[in-house]
Amino acid sequence: MMKRTWAYIVGVLALLPSGVYAQPASGDKGSKAALSALEAAGKPAEGAPAGEAGQTAINDQAIALGVDPLSLITVTPGGPPVRIPIAVPDSMKIGDNIDEAGLGRTLAEVIRNDLTMSGLFEVLPVETYALVDASKEGVTQSTIQFDSWYNVGASVLVKAHYKVTHDKADFEFAVFNIDSAAPVPIAMGKRHVNPGNVRAVAHEFVNKLIGFFTGTDGVFGTRILFAARGKNNFRTIRSFETDGFGGTTYDLPEAINAMPEWGPKGGVLFTQLMTKGDNIMLYADKELKQLTDFEGWASGADYCPRSGKIAFTGAREQNGNIYIMDADGSNLVQLTDMPDSIQTSPSWAPDCKRLAFVSSTSGKPQIYIINADGTGMRRLTWVGNYNTTPDWSPKGDLIAFTARDERNVFDIFTINVNTGEVMRLTQDQGHNREPSWSPDGRYLVFESTRDGKQPRLYLMNQDGRWQTRISATPGLKTPVWHP
Repeated sequence: MMKRTWAYIVGVLALLPSGVYAQPASGDKGSKAALSALEAAGKPAEGAPAGEAGQTAINDQAIALGVDPLSLITVTPGGPPVRIPIAVPDSMKIGDNIDEAGLGRTLAEVIRNDLTMSGLFEVLPVETYALVDASKEGVTQSTIQFDSWYNVGASVLVKAHYKVTHDKADFEFAVFNIDSAAPVPIAMGKRHVNPGNVRAVAHEFVNKLIGFFTGTDGVFGTRILFAARGKNNFRTIRSFETDGFGGTTYDLPEAINAMPEWGPKGGVLFTQLMTKGDNIMLYADKELKQLTDFEGWASGADYCPRSGKIAFTGAREQNGNIYIMDADGSNLVQLTDMPDSIQTSPSWAPDCKRLAFVSSTSGKPQIYIINADGTGMRRLTWVGNYNTTPDWSPKGDLIAFTARDERNVFDIFTINVNTGEVMRLTQDQGHNREPSWSPDGRYLVFESTRDGKQPRLYLMNQDGRWQTRISATPGLKTPVWHP
């Protein structure tokens, strides 16, 4: 649940004096003296919160030494990831009817792709399955060649079988632990499958398999919302499933429709740029409703289902501030009132009691936190000079954000809300921006230019591992995952 409007606001309004966002000189990033000083500076001051003190000290010392502090925060992959080796052979067809729709093949392919994207499983290459004599194997425990699958390298085996009737099929699933030669109890009964739901059934199975091994079901098949290029330089709002399939384009009037967000009634909130002023729109039940009517502009909505409240950036004169309103646009409340700075990009905490947002009150855009009643405002990020697009994790512990380093390169970071610890997730792969959390907090979707000037959408685990492109189409921006 995030909304980001910083680049738009700065670009359109150009309110601040020239040079406000200039980066410090890069200096000698490899200087031993600089690194030693920064290491010492990272120790928290007595009586101060460790995260804030460490961030502040690193930032101040780095600038004094001509080093951008973000350049000192690098991707740290840690030890080798532990993934479960799993074999997913093609589904076994029972009977003589021909599978003209290719349901068995499609289901197996989707399962393999989901498991690979999850980062939790190592899907073994299909060509290695030749070590198992398929003519002698069935789908029950007594017919599984456990020794052969062990030689393939599998710890887990997925076996699906189906019977075709016309263009439909009945699928049943079995999972086996190769090491213990025993079945795995996955609660997945018989499924009636056709070309219209085969992908959904595959996603459902993978989610249940992930749930068995982790305690929390997966999120495959959930949808991601984004803005895309349209005709005549307009922008459209679209969505697709986690793996990039099942695309939908929302039936909206031709306009510059930007910064989408999942809204009430299963609808879509977005900002529509108009000549008379930008406003928040809601498209739900095939009806379009304008929720704001500012004399200035309003943009970047974020909806919190638990409270039914929408937060957004509004400007009655020049600078933006954070506002809150009900889902129908009523009961408007101004949350921040700082006339000499810009406040934007609100993101609700999962309990709807706090908001993260961006403010330039310190002179540079930084991430702040404020209570939903306007009290308790505090600065969260102290490292870096251009931190934007916060998105609060559904687990409540982390906020993902975009930061720009001394090379004017954008990358994605997370910050622990309680400790202030900052972690870098992307580096040296083009510009990476606009992170949005999956509903389970395991993954982030984001836009990246690593494959060209126009951004495409990517998926990664919350620690930055297993970055996977999910859209071949360029020009997709500001993704947001369905909560």
